[in-house]
Amino acid sequence: MRFFLFSLLAIWMVLMTTECPTLSAEKEGRQVAMKRLLPQKVEDYNADGKDEIYDRNTAFRYMDGAAELYRSFAFKLLLVRRYLKAGHPSLLVELFDMGSSEDAFGIFSYQIEEEEVGIGQGSDYGGGLLRFWKGNYFVNVYAERETPATRKDILTLGEAIAKNIKKEGSKPKLIQFLSKEGLSQGTIRYFHLHQVLNHHYFLSHQNILRLGERTNGILATYPSPGEKAKTFLLLIQYPDQKQAEKAFQSFLKAYMPEAAVSKTIKIENGKWTSARIHQKYVLVVFDAPSVEKTEQLIEAVVKKLPTK
Repeated sequence: MRFFLFSLLAIWMVLMTTECPTLSAEKEGRQVAMKRLLPQKVEDYNADGKDEIYDRNTAFRYMDGAAELYRSFAFKLLLVRRYLKAGHPSLLVELFDMGSSEDAFGIFSYQIEEEEVGIGQGSDYGGGLLRFWKGNYFVNVYAERETPATRKDILTLGEAIAKNIKKEGSKPKLIQFLSKEGLSQGTIRYFHLHQVLNHHYFLSHQNILRLGERTNGILATYPSPGEKAKTFLLLIQYPDQKQAEKAFQSFLKAYMPEAAVSKTIKIENGKWTSARIHQKYVLVVFDAPSVEKTEQLIEAVVKKLPTK
């Protein structure tokens, strides 16, 4: 009996430490594809020949705490390559295979604050860092030391990588349901987990909306004309209506328990919050200047949502 238990333990340890052949083949295929996307030479910069590869389990070695952000999406692999040019600071490329174009957009949308430079399907440049997404990929390109010439070098390298990514991808489908009137396009955030939502708009330390890997969320901003005030629209898609209903009741109980009937409340800052469930979707409007504004935004989205 003791030998039998020992054998089971040994088998379990082998299974835990040995990759499935299918998964290994998929990982190898992704690595090969990613290496082809990065040029060996761009103008006078040459790759140093020391690529680093990280997956979901080893990304902490490179990114430390930041790895959790990427793991909150369907992140698969990270390829890091350095480019050298005599007398110039080296350039570093971080190429992420995010598993889907939706999640590539999602990680890009996490922080959009700088200049759009027309690279890939969406880009952001500032402080010597270029960020862009295209297809299933998200890319960072930056200089280890910023100089007056690094901007041109970074953009040239970024353009070369984006050109090598032949296939474009689709943004999250939830975006098509947003009301375009008054929408600030650069503020659209896509996510799955409540920790990411809290970064953009803090709700609670608890996961009161029951978000998880199988939920899709969009947070969008609608600025008030001529004012600094912003109204936020949150749209969450759940795997099915039952899960949406549980999440909706959880949110109401924790965040607006006094809104048992109208599902609309006036909060301490004088703004309005309203919530609605529609089949497998939960909609919440935060910080609206009036009840009418909450109804306007919610109704505009509900009209666009699928009927089944």
